[in-house]
Amino acid sequence: MGGNTDEFEMESPGGSRNSTTNEFKMEEDKIKEEEKSEKYWLKLETPSERRARLRSLYIVHSAMLVFSLGFSIILTGILPYLRRLTTLDEASLLELFGWMVAINPIGQMIFSPIFGWITNKIGSIRIVCLVTCVIYILGNVIYSSLSLLPDSHDGWYRAGFMLVGRLLVGISTANQAPIRAYIAGATFKHERNTHISILSLFQTLGFMIGPAIQSALTPVGCSDNYEQGTLKLDMYTISGWLSATVGIFSFILFLPGVFQEKYVAQLEAKYLNEEAGNTDILAVKPDMIAVGACVFAFFMYLFNFILLETIGTPLCMQQLGWDETTSIRNLGILMSIGAFVSLFAFGLVAPLTKRFDERLVYLICGLIPMLGGRIAMIPMGSDYPPLLLRSLIPNTTSSPDTSFNMDTDEFNYYGMRNTNCNDESGQGGCALPWCEYTPQLTLFQLYLGYGISALAYPFCMAICQGIFSKVIGPRPQGLWMGLLTAVGSLARIVSPIFVSEIYKEFGTYWTFGLCAGSIVLATLVTLATYTRLVPLETRMARQRGNEKESVKL
Repeated sequence: MGGNTDEFEMESPGGSRNSTTNEFKMEEDKIKEEEKSEKYWLKLETPSERRARLRSLYIVHSAMLVFSLGFSIILTGILPYLRRLTTLDEASLLELFGWMVAINPIGQMIFSPIFGWITNKIGSIRIVCLVTCVIYILGNVIYSSLSLLPDSHDGWYRAGFMLVGRLLVGISTANQAPIRAYIAGATFKHERNTHISILSLFQTLGFMIGPAIQSALTPVGCSDNYEQGTLKLDMYTISGWLSATVGIFSFILFLPGVFQEKYVAQLEAKYLNEEAGNTDILAVKPDMIAVGACVFAFFMYLFNFILLETIGTPLCMQQLGWDETTSIRNLGILMSIGAFVSLFAFGLVAPLTKRFDERLVYLICGLIPMLGGRIAMIPMGSDYPPLLLRSLIPNTTSSPDTSFNMDTDEFNYYGMRNTNCNDESGQGGCALPWCEYTPQLTLFQLYLGYGISALAYPFCMAICQGIFSKVIGPRPQGLWMGLLTAVGSLARIVSPIFVSEIYKEFGTYWTFGLCAGSIVLATLVTLATYTRLVPLETRMARQRGNEKESVKL
């Protein structure tokens, strides 16, 4: 009877469903076990270690945002701040402005390899990050406290201390090398593109949010004067205080009770060594041609990225006729929108590179659109920019009045009318010779070019850094990332100087044409080294496959 009951139960609809469910469950468990055996990284750390590691990764991501913010937040305001803070003539302000922008990446370039080497030596990034946080806070405090100093030697005293403050901020941002090295050491190979994308996203957000914050502070206005011994709070100094505040927050995040360093790349390398027949991966040298291609392309991307931050304000004033306040505000809004667009693009990097060859994504979603964005900003219309001198001097014809002296203090180095605190608007229009015969950059072109670049830049930066890290292989990368960061710093030094001079002397055709040419070079170098841009493990597997084929032959 028991046997009949069992038979009945097996044949009943409910019993059939239970049997089928059990079979499916057994099949799912089998699949999960197979997937788990393939996912070797699950065996190399415990769940609690994974949580601590991911927390540490997001701490360094947030630090990247903070230190990028320290560079960009003063870009659109530093020139008018200098003009009101000192009594320097416009020629001196021109020279100082270039140095104020360039001194930050100079400090970063010099100290990136040093901090990277120290990180490799001590095997930890905590000390370096804590020290750089302190330096960062000090540099921003100096920038915002310059009115406490005497305005002696025609303003050079205050200008000199501002330069020191910006240099300190630049030195502090050299911790990007240890941070990039930590990302490489604290991620498994399959995670690296994701976290390098997030790191690049946070860096880009820092660059873009800075001008937006300065734009949001324009209603505060500037101070009527910066008399000695007074501490002023206005649209220029508040930006520095905000940077110092987030620097304190970053310092807290790197304290021992919060930040726990977790490295897994070495464990992965050891495991892969055993799987590959005890081949010593760390003994294999990286493909230096592939490394060089990544470094060259990285230079070109940062060279182009800093373009609008450098000439954005004068570009809008001269080409579109906006006043100074409107230019600063609208650029801030534009960069905020660009940050949102970049957020979307960075989010696509990881899923796309998991589904398609990352090199293909790099070319199609990054390099080619970025080239298109630069070409889109080359003037193509028939109208000319509004001429400032025509509106100032009666009865001028197609050329400026030669009796008018452009070297007076009434005009700044881009040929725009100077302003004071009571007349914050400034006057738009162009007074440079090439504006007479060069077509105007339209508002549509500005939006289109910037929008395309905001979408393409994340793919270029994130995938380039990811490929660079994988080409080097699972080894300590402090010094390697120091090299990459130093090259990026060099681009941020060269770009403001080069772009400012080319724009001032030759205009928009040459400026955007040469920038487009730089992307063409990066594309050609990438195509020439396409087959080399693979992880070190893949290159070793290819070599083993070639050796086996040779033995068969």
